[in-house]
Parts: sequence; C-alpha cells; structure tokens
Amino acid sequence: MTDLADNMVWLVDDNRSVRDSTGAFLEAMGMAVRTHASALDFLAQFDPDARGCVIADYDMPGMTGLELIAVLRGRGSLLPVIVITGRGDAALEQRVVAAGGLTMLNKPVDGLELADLVEKTLLKAA
Repeated sequence: MTDLADNMVWLVDDNRSVRDSTGAFLEAMGMAVRTHASALDFLAQFDPDARGCVIADYDMPGMTGLELIAVLRGRGSLLPVIVITGRGDAALEQRVVAAGGLTMLNKPVDGLELADLVEKTLLKAA
C-alpha cells in the first residue's frame, strides 16, 4: 500500500495565507507538502524524477498556472496539476484540461474536497 507521505504535494500560490492554511491542512491529512510563492520558485527547485502532484494558483505574477503546466509538459513531466483560482469558469477549466492539467477548483477551495482529490490523484499515480 502506498503511503501518501511517499509522494510530494507542491503547493504553488503567491498568497501566503492560502499557502500556509492549505499546506497545513494537507499535512494534517498525512501528506508531504512543499510550498512555493511562485511558479518560477517551484521550477527552480523542481526535480523531474519526483512523484506527486502540483496544486497551482492560476493567477500569479510572473507565470500563471496554465503557463506552469505548459513548462512542465515541455520538460516531459507528467505530474498531475490541479489549478485553483478565485475567478474560474467553465472556459478556464476547459483550457486547464486542454493544457494537460487535471482539473480546476474555485477558491475558496473546500479543504476536504481538495484533500480527497489529491489523495485519489496520488494513489492513482503510485
């Protein structure tokens, strides 16, 4: 059986309170979490051989969540990416999925819904 802590959850959001609260919640659910204030910060530390999933805010300075998906796919990474946003709609969700993202969730994100989605994603990827 796969331990959730064997996989990393990278939480990329420029909003510190979102990073801190969401990261703490996912850790309390038994997940290993690393937080990053920007997509560029995440990419600078990204290990292409790592396992897990990415939760990325859509609207960040420097690089959006969609652009982050494109960079990961361009580097050959198949890491699942969940995009979170405060301004999502069906058209943006379609763009996320078309870009290779797993899905989009609207903020404020329901913690239990996110944890369930991440857990299923990590178990499926194991």
